[in-house]
Amino acid sequence: MPKSSKKELIANVKANYEQIILLKSRYAKLVPRNYTVSIEFEPENRIFNIKESIDLKITAIKNKETTVTQDWQLEPDGEKLNKMLKIVSWNKETLKTIKRLLIEAHCISIENGKNTEIGFARSGLGMYSYLLLDQPLGERQKQVYNDSCRYIPYNNSVVLEYEGGAAGPQCFPDRD
Repeated sequence: MPKSSKKELIANVKANYEQIILLKSRYAKLVPRNYTVSIEFEPENRIFNIKESIDLKITAIKNKETTVTQDWQLEPDGEKLNKMLKIVSWNKETLKTIKRLLIEAHCISIENGKNTEIGFARSGLGMYSYLLLDQPLGERQKQVYNDSCRYIPYNNSVVLEYEGGAAGPQCFPDRD
């Protein structure tokens, strides 16, 4: 199982802040209007003989109706992935660009939306992430994003996040 920590999460944002912000900006330009796209690149694991894969979730909002297309552990050269990419007019080069931007930011996933969520690393079944806000934290948001569990404000526009998995801790296991 992969292992990470809050300490590593903070060290990465300190070392790669510009690359993380660039990732957010470039990704926003790649996602078509009225779509939210979540993508995670799962690396190959030779110990368990697991090939590299991609998790992809596409949410389309048209005429107040929401359509979700999602699948996990997609083969990078598979037909299912290619069909899903066509929905947002992406191709293999788009995936290469996103993967390169993630690697440069030392991250593994990204999802656009009201706020951008960038996954830093899996730890067990949980995920350490950054929540990048479009507006600086106001007083109300400071209360929401300082909940002593899932969120820890890092600065006025970045919130550290830990999302627990099906098993294991549901709050930051290393809060202090």
